[in-house]
Amino acid sequence: MSARRWAKFWWQDWQRDPALRMCSLAARGAWIEMLCLMADADPVGHLLVNGRSPNMRQLSAVLGCSEREATKLVAELEENGVFSRSEDDTIFSRRMVRDKAISDEAAANGKKGGNPNITGKGKRKVKGEDAEGLTPSLKANATPPLKHQETEAEADTERTLSLRSSERAQNPKSEKPKRACRLPVDWKPSPEMAEFARSNGVDPERTAAVFRDYWVGVPDPKGRKVDWNATWRNWVRREDSMQPNPQRTAPSERRIAVNAAWAGVPDIEGV
Repeated sequence: MSARRWAKFWWQDWQRDPALRMCSLAARGAWIEMLCLMADADPVGHLLVNGRSPNMRQLSAVLGCSEREATKLVAELEENGVFSRSEDDTIFSRRMVRDKAISDEAAANGKKGGNPNITGKGKRKVKGEDAEGLTPSLKANATPPLKHQETEAEADTERTLSLRSSERAQNPKSEKPKRACRLPVDWKPSPEMAEFARSNGVDPERTAAVFRDYWVGVPDPKGRKVDWNATWRNWVRREDSMQPNPQRTAPSERRIAVNAAWAGVPDIEGV
């Protein structure tokens, strides 16, 4: 369990996040519950319980809803690009992981005596070093509180910018985040996406036609998605879950035997 007990929460960031605004109220509520789990996980920001990624049944118990409803809410969050997945398919919050990295950097700087980006700090004088004696004038050592606050804010900004610069240097492709776009009118699933549909027992051609007609007709902003492949995969999963169970629709062996027996009985007129 993480020793981190609190975190900065910017209310306006929550309200102005376009990905969250495209989600339903239920999905946003599920996301804040998931963030609570991520804040207590190790590593921080990853959806882990006791070091393992919870399955949908376990997550539904945490969210207080059915497994089907939890699957629908997580799919909605993923369609709108609210969270990302690691290489092992673990859900994580990009913001929380980034803030944890900034916090770790600040803690490391604190152990070394402070943020090296803050300049102009004078060495504290001891007895005998001050020419004005043991009682220096208040004016000489007065430090306006506003100036101190501005210095801390500037240092925090510089630390954030330096961290982002190092991230961009390591991964140039991550400089510009993907922007949401509409589905092309001539869209077709790639061979990999078509194979994904077949592996889930879904006809890719018929489902793609319904999928394309639906999303082409959805107006903005809901009609824009960051990752259409993820939207397709969630559509296929829902399509598979809504297909009728052949064991329920097929007539029982007893019913077949009864029908066959009655078929051999001749009709008796007048009875």
